[in-house]
Amino acid sequence: VGPMVKPGVISNHPSMKAGDLDSGDLKYTVDFRSVYASVLDQWLKGDSKKVLGKAFDKAPVLKKA
Repeated sequence: VGPMVKPGVISNHPSMKAGDLDSGDLKYTVDFRSVYASVLDQWLKGDSKKVLGKAFDKAPVLKKA
């Protein structure tokens, strides 16, 4: 994608144990809105609050410029 993207995994892998599922589905470990907020604010220099309707914590997916 480009040199600003940090490589690697940013959270724990979801559990695949039968007793640790959400209605049979994996439980997510990263809220996509935090990734989207990071890209909007830090890369595209936009305002994620306007796009997403509220502020979200930033996911560590981008390198410092």
